[in-house]
Amino acid sequence: MPAVSPDRPARRSFVGRLLAAGVSAGVSAGLLPAVLRASDTSPSDPSPVVDERWMDALTGKHRQFFDSRVATDGGAFGAARNFMNAYRDAYGMSDREVNVVIGLHGAAASLAFDDAAWQRFRLGQSNDIVDASTKMPALKNPVLSPGALSSDALLPALQARGALILLCNNSLIRITRTLSAGGYGSVEALRDELLRTYLLPGIIVVPAMVVAANRLQARGLSYVSS
Repeated sequence: MPAVSPDRPARRSFVGRLLAAGVSAGVSAGLLPAVLRASDTSPSDPSPVVDERWMDALTGKHRQFFDSRVATDGGAFGAARNFMNAYRDAYGMSDREVNVVIGLHGAAASLAFDDAAWQRFRLGQSNDIVDASTKMPALKNPVLSPGALSSDALLPALQARGALILLCNNSLIRITRTLSAGGYGSVEALRDELLRTYLLPGIIVVPAMVVAANRLQARGLSYVSS
């Protein structure tokens, strides 16, 4: 497969739109610089620019990173909600005192995209996710609306409380290659389409989730695999 290397001017324009999307999603201004310049680059880029200023805003008393590799049950989102709720209800902690970061990679990377992407690319079918109401492969992202997983929309509800959602660039590359092999277009065009059209507001793209987990642990976040 050809390397993914969108031109730099287009990437800069995309970053600007992502920053604006982050504002509409309720992401605080202190976190916005994070919305990647890490996703501006491909692994073949000789001089990737990684902006990690978003990590500086993780100053809560209790901080946890939820590593999510499975898309079938939205487990990381439920665990993150329980984490925040327990600190609020049992310990009297406000959401500002509790930092949550959810890292999407592997099959869970599909949860970073909107319902239109799930319909266009049949992401429910490729990830073995069944819509509880139709008993057919899901055509909607299960963490974006109330349903079998939760009585509320898990992802936007957590973002509204300050949780950050990361997407692994390596998993994004895998998705574009799989879709390209399925006849949806070139790797380059698919990457551009997924990032510009279908990526959910406020999602932060990181070069590799295994590195993001390491760097977050170095900053004092505990680690949970969900």
